[in-house]
Amino acid sequence: MKKTLIVLMLVLSLVMPLAVTQAQGPGEGGPVVEGNFSGSVNIGSFNPLRSNDTAAGRIADDLLFPDVIGASPFTQYYARVGEEGVYGGLATDWTVSEDGLTYTVTLRQDAVWSDGTPITALDVKFSFEAIASGAADTPLTGYINYVEDGNPTGISEVTIIDDYTVEFKFETAACTALGLIGYDVAPAHVFGYDGSPEFDFSIMVDHPMDTDPEVVFGPFEVARFASGEAIGLSPVESWPEGVVIPSGYVYRDVPDQTVEVEQFLAGELNFMDGPSVARRDDLRADANTVVADFPGNAWDFMAFNLADPDNPQPAVDENGDPIDQGHHPIFGDVRVRRALQYAVDVEGILEAAVFGEGTQMAANTIPTSWAADPNLAPIPYDPVKAGEMLDEAGWPLGDNGVRTCQGCMYAEEGTPFAFELITNQGNTRREAIGVIIQDQLYELGIDVDFQAIDFQTLIDTTYGAQTFDAFILGWREGFPSDPDQLQLFSTSSDDPANQGSNASSYNNPEMIDLMIKANTVPGCDPQARAEIYYEIQKMMQEDPPYIWLFAQNLMYAARVEVEGFAAEPNLPLWNVHAWQIAQ
Repeated sequence: MKKTLIVLMLVLSLVMPLAVTQAQGPGEGGPVVEGNFSGSVNIGSFNPLRSNDTAAGRIADDLLFPDVIGASPFTQYYARVGEEGVYGGLATDWTVSEDGLTYTVTLRQDAVWSDGTPITALDVKFSFEAIASGAADTPLTGYINYVEDGNPTGISEVTIIDDYTVEFKFETAACTALGLIGYDVAPAHVFGYDGSPEFDFSIMVDHPMDTDPEVVFGPFEVARFASGEAIGLSPVESWPEGVVIPSGYVYRDVPDQTVEVEQFLAGELNFMDGPSVARRDDLRADANTVVADFPGNAWDFMAFNLADPDNPQPAVDENGDPIDQGHHPIFGDVRVRRALQYAVDVEGILEAAVFGEGTQMAANTIPTSWAADPNLAPIPYDPVKAGEMLDEAGWPLGDNGVRTCQGCMYAEEGTPFAFELITNQGNTRREAIGVIIQDQLYELGIDVDFQAIDFQTLIDTTYGAQTFDAFILGWREGFPSDPDQLQLFSTSSDDPANQGSNASSYNNPEMIDLMIKANTVPGCDPQARAEIYYEIQKMMQEDPPYIWLFAQNLMYAARVEVEGFAAEPNLPLWNVHAWQIAQ
């Protein structure tokens, strides 16, 4: 009954005229109202260990459940409870053994579930065991836990030292460990878990926690879930991060992004995450809107095939010995790849493909990453320099306006500079990128056969068969960003039979050594690691397997009446409990 009354109050507050509030106490502010164009009818589970969609993630991961280790909105890296702005974590400290195989995490002692039960090491162990069991139907199985052939850097064991101390064991020392430890935590007692090794984790499937999680830890708790309409949250009475001022959080279904923006401009919504790029200037121009723009975690690239596409081979045999992969007739020469970086106008692509809502990449690391080199500038558009570099590489411009091999490194003499460029059909952004690159390279005397094809065919051709010339795709990184890219560029990932991630057949032993070094720094100090990643980024400019295009920009927006809105990249809600909303 109490929850129903709260939802009624939330709905009424949306239609009542606004009045300025000077100082608001617990639950006295207006509600946060966000649009959900993905549709709550598609939400699979609010259980943070089982949720696998954007809508559930917004509610479960951001507002209802903790992570073992939180993150800082200001450093964009893992951080301890007590540091400024740290959101969503339980760890007050952690230590790493000398061999890098044991992480000992100390948990906060002021955190309790919404039913009053303390959050302890048992919850942390339960959550890991549920994931590792494979019986809870969680998307995290095989990602955080140790699998000899699939995830050798995963967590092999979680041990309870005492109620507020947990030990994590690894078989391989790697600084990516914090990302694996930082998983979501669910309440063990709700499922009757007592630490028994015989516990049946399949009980979590189709459990009431999927649709009505009554035991949570966050600034809000679920008041009502009406599929196809809205999810209504009410403020908790006691939140250790501070008083929760908003009277609730409404995640309201909207038909699409266009309607979402219209409702926001009309004042029906007061917070937006990721509005349509076509409407962002409308939001910036609106006097009643405050926006926050940042480079995002998703980035697009144009990948080259460096090996012979007519005879694709894995990089190494079953004994780990190298296999001769031949050379791509055009892209096997690094001078050509470097020249094409100057030949592609990324800023022009940004304006035409995404309304300027992106940030050019300097190399292989997203701009907001803690490991991004702040002094490394993106390659500028310089077609004159590109032409000169191609001339030097043996691809001069002929009288007919076409470049041909005249002393080039790998193609036959007289071969025209022509290649096929592919991307996934239906992705309008990438299709636009492909057309623009085709036009830009045509001006330099290069013939690009651009095609948008079925996505599965694209994957089979690139990561599978490795019979391509070049392709356009993208990667999306998690948060905090993990700069380790051995999976993308190591020889062990260059295997078409297993659709390895290194489809380019990039082989740079010096870069691999640096990546291993950065991921095994004793103590895993972020600044010491970052210095090594700076070297890698410079190397990736000088010996590029990709043309680094751009990171898609994030935008968060709030109505002007939302006082305290202070979004940071990836954590727009880090201080949502303190937002004061006039009503």
